[in-house]
Amino acid sequence: MRFLHILGFALLLCGLCVRAEEETAEDKGDENVEDSSEEDTEPEKPEKTDEITEEKDVLVLHSVNFDRALSENKYLLVEFYTPWCGHCRSLEPIYAEVAGLLKNGSSEVRLAKVEATEERDLAAEFNVDSFPTLKFFKDGNRQNVTDFSGKRTVTGITRWLERHTGPSATVLNDVKSAEALLDANDVVVVGFFQDLEGDKAKTFYDVTLIAVDVNFGITSNPELFKKYDVKSDSLVLFKKFDEKRADMPLTEESKLDKVEVISFIHTNSMKLVIPFNEENAEQIFSSKVRNHMLVFINTTVESQNALLEDFRDVASEFKEKVLFITLDVTSDKVDHVLKYFSVSANDAPIIRLINTEKVVTYAMEGSTINKDTLRTFCQGVLDGTVKPFLKTQEIPEDWNKNPVKVLVGKNFNKVAFHETKNVFVEFYAPWCGHCQQLAPIWDELGEKYKDHENIVIAKMDATENDVENVTIQGFPSIKFFPAGAEKKIVDYNGNRDLETFSKFLDNGGVLPEEESKEDDEDEGDVDDDEDEVSQKPTDGFIISCYYEQIKKKPELIDLSNIVGAFLLFRCQMNR
Repeated sequence: MRFLHILGFALLLCGLCVRAEEETAEDKGDENVEDSSEEDTEPEKPEKTDEITEEKDVLVLHSVNFDRALSENKYLLVEFYTPWCGHCRSLEPIYAEVAGLLKNGSSEVRLAKVEATEERDLAAEFNVDSFPTLKFFKDGNRQNVTDFSGKRTVTGITRWLERHTGPSATVLNDVKSAEALLDANDVVVVGFFQDLEGDKAKTFYDVTLIAVDVNFGITSNPELFKKYDVKSDSLVLFKKFDEKRADMPLTEESKLDKVEVISFIHTNSMKLVIPFNEENAEQIFSSKVRNHMLVFINTTVESQNALLEDFRDVASEFKEKVLFITLDVTSDKVDHVLKYFSVSANDAPIIRLINTEKVVTYAMEGSTINKDTLRTFCQGVLDGTVKPFLKTQEIPEDWNKNPVKVLVGKNFNKVAFHETKNVFVEFYAPWCGHCQQLAPIWDELGEKYKDHENIVIAKMDATENDVENVTIQGFPSIKFFPAGAEKKIVDYNGNRDLETFSKFLDNGGVLPEEESKEDDEDEGDVDDDEDEVSQKPTDGFIISCYYEQIKKKPELIDLSNIVGAFLLFRCQMNR
């Protein structure tokens, strides 16, 4: 089963330009081609020639005219797409806009597209297995092709192309050129190398092609080494805030590692205290720091703004361990964040800390917020001496009335860990389409076992209730709590149908051997629907569940949790 790798579950910020999960050729390509071949009424397609037509300034390519397009264009970005792919349709207007800008600007770069289900040989030649896939060709070379790795926005595509077709780093030959670069940008990374042709400098240039949102300079000028107090080969990140600069000295023996450089840039280009807004979204979303301190303040109250200095001082002590993020409670963009953390605007200033890896929240107790209390709270979370904050709904009066019992934080332990009952629980999210599809099956399961003396079928809204030591890594998550004093928890990983559920329960919380074998065989299949259900609630997982619904009718989505709130914001920004 294919997993989604999109930088983890960064609950605290919307990645404004994160792509939705791509669709694979195996999922729909074969089926659609077969269907189209059976339609007798399909008009006859014109014969292919080496003539190149355009659609909205995008070159239309196929097997016959592809070589001509390569030979006539120094730089060519080619989109491999399919008509049935929703993400391809979403990209289409963005791609056309960039194509128009480049064409009208007399750029050497042209944009093109290939209908991959019609041009299977081309797709196979360039290892296209998901859509849309963008490939970059330079100087007509079809052997050395670069995968597009930028953001799929007008700015993202344009900036990526500029970086890959022009100087990726400004060569600094004197003090004047260095000062001009630093004055013009909030963040600049300068590579100080005694040998601009050496391996370290080459690796540095590789990084400039990856981190296209960062401005780079490079120099070997001894005058600049002296002016900026650089003793040997080094990377220096200059910034107009906080510590003003960060240094990464390089030894003669060590090799420059691209991953380490990118991590260095990302960590040090972030402000110590980061406002929650569109501008900073991408940085926070992609951060590897999993502890996020949320500082809810009312920016119209001067005394609360004054707390920022304390936040900044403590943030410097916990750099690379805790991100400090401020949220203005007067902004309507944080309403659902407030709801998720069970706080109101009137509670400001108030502190919450969330570990985005374990999805655990901590509440800072007491009304005094200063350096000492902030420091003690942060260290306590890191040391494990501060207990998690567990939110819960009130117990419904009719929680036990229906065959499927309704659990909340307050009654969960009493029901799920009952020593004489085997309890089967679905942890769901109201907005999740897969949970909605499972609902009638789960009700049917409850009806089937309602009179069973030692089996309980239950459900819990995991967006409104927390349970200690129960980690929810996807929606729906299904867990079995066997009878006994041991308080065991068994993850259910079988098929989600009445028959398999029943076999699992009748077999004492274990799938029969033949069912387990079938599940293992299914692991190798590329199945987007199943993949979406089983994943951690990463950005890619949530987008898979949410994407089409939000695009069509965002006002109908129940955004009662922070994930939905941020995702809606993200998708609206991308529309």
